[in-house]
Amino acid sequence: MKDYKKKYEPIFNSFIKSDKNKDIDSNPSTMRDIGCGENALVKEVRYKKKYCAAKLTEKLPGIAYSKNLRGPNLLKTHQILETKYDGNYYNIIIMEKALLRDLGKLAIYLQENNFLKLINNPFFEIIGNNLVKYITKEIVKGLETLDRNELVHYDLKLENILIESGFKIKISDFSFLINLKEYKKNNEKLKIPKETRGYMTPEYFRDDERYDAESIKKQDYFALGASLFLLIMGGQMLKYKKSDEQLSEDRIIDLLQRDIAHLESNALLDNDMVEFIKDLIQYIPDERPSFEFIYRNKWLNKDFNYILPLTHTFLKEEEDKLIKELVKSDFIMEKQKSIENELRRNFEFVE
Repeated sequence: MKDYKKKYEPIFNSFIKSDKNKDIDSNPSTMRDIGCGENALVKEVRYKKKYCAAKLTEKLPGIAYSKNLRGPNLLKTHQILETKYDGNYYNIIIMEKALLRDLGKLAIYLQENNFLKLINNPFFEIIGNNLVKYITKEIVKGLETLDRNELVHYDLKLENILIESGFKIKISDFSFLINLKEYKKNNEKLKIPKETRGYMTPEYFRDDERYDAESIKKQDYFALGASLFLLIMGGQMLKYKKSDEQLSEDRIIDLLQRDIAHLESNALLDNDMVEFIKDLIQYIPDERPSFEFIYRNKWLNKDFNYILPLTHTFLKEEEDKLIKELVKSDFIMEKQKSIENELRRNFEFVE
């Protein structure tokens, strides 16, 4: 982390001090670090008198940055600027700043804290079926906007899925966005870009193979499945000891088989949810569902009419109450179904 900060901090400071960036407040007291990694530095800045997130990342060929991309479940991009430093080109992406945390931090918080403040917990899981379903539905709405615009996010993970006020879920960080319109128009196939920093699919390691646009979209669907795995299982999918081995297509498939078996062995999970995730993380792209199948999935839409009213019950700043209700709703729905079944069994028809 420190080495990456040493690399990006001088570039960011040089950019801020240049005359062409008058919309950004250059006072150091208005900036603070939000995150830093192998390929980016993110800071909070004052942009046109509003607090925003500014991401510095190396400019990559073939990546389609778009500040005009809009959707209720996509984080808004205000401006995309370019700078040159030591012969290399970089982009500063000024984005809407999420008021709350990302899904990765939320998952850790819910797992490690007694969020419901209960002495005896009657619920099967803290991150239960209906909470995961609500979150997934919101992510899929964001992916719908990308699908309609023939775009691939290519770096989907819990850290890039942010939580806004009102527990609104938004996809962020479009640093690796790929525009498929020209490829589809010309019926061209393309290689999987090696610039990706997201979850690596088995086909990532096939250097000479090309894929049609629909198969490239399924890189995002695989990443969605991997993100949901982490959310509900509390552990990273495709985890391995980096010091002991090199990843390859065969090794990824071995790890996937292990993770799928782990998923199937959890008797507390909803079977339809398990099948949904298994479909998303299939080894072969053709065996992963299309976006339409994801959107219409049985698990994703089952009982959602019960969940939806809960999302309109609380004020914008009452996200914690909504999360608690979603967690409790699994238990309540199960009890309701049990009572209804008991009543049916005891009901007798009289001629």
